[in-house]
Amino acid sequence: MDLNHIISLIKEEVPKKAIDLAESLELLKETVSDTINEIHHKSNVAFQERDISKRNELNQLIDQVIPLESEIEKLLSNLEVVDEEHIIGEMDDESEKRVLPNYADYYVDTNVEYTLYEDYTHKRPWAFRMNEQNIIQVSTWKEMLIRTCELLMAVDEEKIMGFENLNRMNGRKRKYFSTDESSMAEPILINGKIYVETHMNSNGFRNLIIKLLKEFDFKVSEFKIYLKADYTNMAK
Repeated sequence: MDLNHIISLIKEEVPKKAIDLAESLELLKETVSDTINEIHHKSNVAFQERDISKRNELNQLIDQVIPLESEIEKLLSNLEVVDEEHIIGEMDDESEKRVLPNYADYYVDTNVEYTLYEDYTHKRPWAFRMNEQNIIQVSTWKEMLIRTCELLMAVDEEKIMGFENLNRMNGRKRKYFSTDESSMAEPILINGKIYVETHMNSNGFRNLIIKLLKEFDFKVSEFKIYLKADYTNMAK
């Protein structure tokens, strides 16, 4: 059985998991990109130090890793679910039904720091901190994305406004940033300037925040998340 057939079956039988797989692959793609950039930086350092042997070795490694990006992109393209917006809505509804009755039983230590390189399925945020700034309390992943956009707009509004026409900052079939809300599922207006799409799951919000930080040349590792509750066991 080939991979394309397996993906087709996943999309047909468990479309919600197809979306989860796609979000995980998006994170993997970002991580592979970071890896390539880091190797390239080390290659440049080796050249400056006239260590040509090391530079050639690192460049060969880059040549071997780059094809991974294309393979991941192919998988992402094949994993696209036709009715994604409706399915995400159903996932949100089911999550609310599951978690509300025993909400307090699943509280976690709000002092523990997490990074953006984690799976946030069935988890609820309490706060976040960016670049050693003060902790900002939020109650949802949507609010975390909105507040992050507001903070970044204060840094460089022109850059944020340019995301509307930047392919890598938008989805394959829909805009994540736009001054026209008509084609968006759940647009939220940021500072009266530009709409951001907020119809996505927790890992979708995570991935978009990662993209935002990279565009501003902020270290993803310095964005810290604090959780309020973890419903993973409840979802089993």
